[in-house]
Amino acid sequence: MSRFLIVLAIASVSLIETAGSAAASNGPYVGQGYDASSYQCINDVPVALDPAFTSFGIIRVTGGRPFTVDSCRQALWRQAASGTSAPSLYVNVAYSGAYGHKVSGFCLTATAAEGYSGRYLQAYRIGCAESDFAFGQIVTGKVTPTAWWLDVEIGNSWSSSDPVLNQAAIDGAADRLKFLSRVAVGVYSSATAWNQITSGTGFRPASASGSWVAGDCTTFSTGLLAWLRQSGNTSSGADADYAC
Repeated sequence: MSRFLIVLAIASVSLIETAGSAAASNGPYVGQGYDASSYQCINDVPVALDPAFTSFGIIRVTGGRPFTVDSCRQALWRQAASGTSAPSLYVNVAYSGAYGHKVSGFCLTATAAEGYSGRYLQAYRIGCAESDFAFGQIVTGKVTPTAWWLDVEIGNSWSSSDPVLNQAAIDGAADRLKFLSRVAVGVYSSATAWNQITSGTGFRPASASGSWVAGDCTTFSTGLLAWLRQSGNTSSGADADYAC
């Protein structure tokens, strides 16, 4: 092979690898899908899907707050698992010292690779317990979720004086969910909520890979790649989501 052909072949391989890396950086989603909760159910029966939004579906497991359950979660999961290409799940997370009595089992003595100690370790264990509880509230059957998501919103309880407590709880939830699920873990939030809860774009949960952004594809955390954006609704009333 001539030197020119060798150089050309190497360049071609490099282009293929670069293209592959770029595609991978966009996460596991393509096209447009939806996220749903019991609001998309009537008498525990999911409403029909909008056929224009079936590339993926993200189903709520919890009932809006940690340690609660969505009454339609199982039926919604079955619908997403059979009607979309990339079904996923999401759970609500938060921090409150009052959740301390909910910590049990593995999370009761969990240690944090991030180095949290004292009351921050307790916050980490609370987050761990939130994921532990949620993971046990859904039967996924033979379909493996594409990803699990942590829903981080102002509407839930958080420390208003020490954002590191909130960071520790989110880290604990992400670490435990990653360990239990063995699939990608992402975070749903907005720039406003993330800044208020965690103190800024510099915080990234160690076990999380992607962000699902309320609005556009501008991620709220510099360490999380924007995988999805949420905007508007589908014809069936679910939130509409788009791959970034």
